[in-house]
Amino acid sequence: MSSLQAEKPNLKLLYLRLTDSAPLIIARELGLFERYGLNVELQRETSWATLRDKLIGGAADAAAMLAPMPLTLKQTLPHCEEELLSGLILSCNGNGITLSKSLHDQLQPATSDAIGTALKQFISRRTEGDAPLTFASVYPFASHTLQLRHWLSHAGINPDSDVRLLVLPPEQMVDHLRRGDIDGFCVGEPWNTLAVQEGIGIIATPSNTLMPAMPEKVLAVTRSWHDTNPATHLALRAALLEACGWLSDRDHRRDAIGILARADYLDLPEETVAASLNDQLLRPEGPVQNTGWHLFAHPQSDHGRPTEKKARELLALCNEIAPVDTNTAQLFCADLYQQTLDYLRHQQVTTPRQARTV
Repeated sequence: MSSLQAEKPNLKLLYLRLTDSAPLIIARELGLFERYGLNVELQRETSWATLRDKLIGGAADAAAMLAPMPLTLKQTLPHCEEELLSGLILSCNGNGITLSKSLHDQLQPATSDAIGTALKQFISRRTEGDAPLTFASVYPFASHTLQLRHWLSHAGINPDSDVRLLVLPPEQMVDHLRRGDIDGFCVGEPWNTLAVQEGIGIIATPSNTLMPAMPEKVLAVTRSWHDTNPATHLALRAALLEACGWLSDRDHRRDAIGILARADYLDLPEETVAASLNDQLLRPEGPVQNTGWHLFAHPQSDHGRPTEKKARELLALCNEIAPVDTNTAQLFCADLYQQTLDYLRHQQVTTPRQARTV
């Protein structure tokens, strides 16, 4: 039983249909929100911009959000007077870069590691009249955009002139790839896996081989909400950090797969959700081990701690896309994370072993 007195016990949390939305879903299914005196409604959104706008507008209390989003709010909404802050990194990694099977077949790379080089050669052979290849990411300043640009640049491809980049909601990626609207994408799981299972995509690389342990999803709230509801915010962070710790246990992920796949959450086949949670990367030659595809926060690791150093590293990468305000690094609040750790240690909480039946 929580010793906290939440100022606002009834909360609405926003998330997208992504495997690394698991901490919010698992916290609900394990009864962790209730343990800390919270009654939480989860609301599924389709795009990051919609989720951002609802959070800023007060239609929700908190959200699982892309790590760079709070840091670059002024770049996407220059007239917004609100700030977004985070006291918890929920997860690292979790994304992949997928090419259409038709494009991959034209590249004919000798190995998976040679896909970037083959793509560079393919682009070099194209004539001036050919339409540029089109790749999609999920948000202008997203880890996905940073990872896609990094992968292209490392292969000698200029992401600003050699290809066309656009933004699409995660759950629309596979449909656009199927229709031939795009030639590839960088998106979070399970959408890379679904493209492979449908026979329309080939995963070029998972994100954890490009930029290992890059912060991916954070718990975001507005500063004004935090100032009004500090105890509620602490209870929320405590419940979600417990859920993240539970997900770090590989044995627990078997239970998580069935829960996440349900129609009221991701609404996808269990085998689609299972791949990345089981660290399985689907290749044309068969599944291969991809350890660390999802790194969830844990009290005994540093993955969940939002520091100014991590924020500045993200901002430096974002600055390669467009000028950003580096003063926003303080919106990654390590003191709030430490407060959560101290509170959990004081409570001496034992994490439940099984998800409750609902």
